[in-house]
Amino acid sequence: MKAKDDKLGLWLLIFVALGSMIGSGIFNSPRDLISVANPQGTLITWVIGGLGALMLALVFVYLAARKPELKSGVYAYARDGFGDYMGFNSAWGYWSVGWLGNVSYLALFFKTLNDLLGEHALSPLTAFLIGSAILWSFHAILMAGIREGAILNFIVTAAKLIPILLIILLGFALVRSDLFMVENWQRKLASTGGDTTPLMQVKEAMAVVLWCFVGIEAASVLSGRAKSQRTVRLSIIISLLVVLSIYMLVTFIAMSSVPAHELAASETPLALVLERTAVGAAGGLVIRLGIMISVLGASISWILLSVETLYAAARDGVLPRLFQKTNRKGTPVNALLMTQCFTQLFLLSILSPRLNETYLAAITIATTLVLIPYLLSSLYAVKTAFSLRKQESPRHLVIALLGTLYSLYVIYAVGLRYLILSVLFYGIGSLLFLRAKREQRKQPKPWEWAVIILLLGTSALIAGLLLTGRITL
Repeated sequence: MKAKDDKLGLWLLIFVALGSMIGSGIFNSPRDLISVANPQGTLITWVIGGLGALMLALVFVYLAARKPELKSGVYAYARDGFGDYMGFNSAWGYWSVGWLGNVSYLALFFKTLNDLLGEHALSPLTAFLIGSAILWSFHAILMAGIREGAILNFIVTAAKLIPILLIILLGFALVRSDLFMVENWQRKLASTGGDTTPLMQVKEAMAVVLWCFVGIEAASVLSGRAKSQRTVRLSIIISLLVVLSIYMLVTFIAMSSVPAHELAASETPLALVLERTAVGAAGGLVIRLGIMISVLGASISWILLSVETLYAAARDGVLPRLFQKTNRKGTPVNALLMTQCFTQLFLLSILSPRLNETYLAAITIATTLVLIPYLLSSLYAVKTAFSLRKQESPRHLVIALLGTLYSLYVIYAVGLRYLILSVLFYGIGSLLFLRAKREQRKQPKPWEWAVIILLLGTSALIAGLLLTGRITL
């Protein structure tokens, strides 16, 4: 049993959630959104996405209250509701989100640093070596203890809020209604002049919005290390409201102060905003430094969440038992090592000079992978609320159904290409599930065998298509 002092309190849990949600999205979302949607379409997307994220947050709050014994968030909910194999898929998908997100963060870190350095930009090899050093520095910190990592995340998250608050405080003086209220917004994109529709704008922008909220479940994932389940519930709601407010304000200010075509073409869109305020040219430096601090903080958060998920699944026999091993500080050492090794392997992608493509591919695949854990959690909430329908308010069932519908809609919105690629991740992961079952001298259920065989066959086909160039990232 861990000492009380090793437990995570309300503020540490809030900042883990903030650290995981406020990463690359806050600095890039104005550009990514204006490229596919007009300001009015973006506003609609934020309203729908914000309400969807709120439903998901309330799902996690509800499950934390009704199922306090389940201490590992999305993984535990899926396993308790739908068996070992669904629990495994939730854990594997969520873990994959973590290290893929970290690849995207490091790609953005060096893209921003090179933008800052100008003609003295780092070579891809130098960026890879420095990125590797950062990655293993975080490894060393987390080996000292999960709480120590959470404290470091608290400090970094607090630091990265400074440039964001500058944008909000100074940016309102730049707001122009004519930039936000685009004429003929339903038919023409202001950024490119291309044809569009409101439905198309919302669909294209929704994946960007969801990426901004990925991490909303962070407190529930770490609930086993929390001081109480009440702090878990409070941290989920507080962190969501803070993040939603920040994202909507920043998006509104950016789109109301910089013409759409300029915003869409910028590598650092918020730098354009801050450079036009009273701070002038120094604003660009502040934003670029903020981006680098922000993505490093998000990286720490996602290592914490990934490691905890692997550990919990191994503890329950859903993943091989080697991931149960902890050091004297309580850090799951093998789970941490595997997470870092996968990140290191895929970090090879930044050897390509096209860092932006690496970043976009990584976040899109990660967003797709997280939808399965979200969907399974929402379905579990539906199952739980339905079973308790005679004892409690029907609003819980309605919220769970809305969370399910939102998850399904975003699965549709991300597109078939990335859904196909996500199958490859789940197919490969199934081999670890089979190993875990063999360690316990158990066999998967017949329906589990059927799904595993289908996934492995499909994964082999997808791998072949990738190797032949018929599918590209």
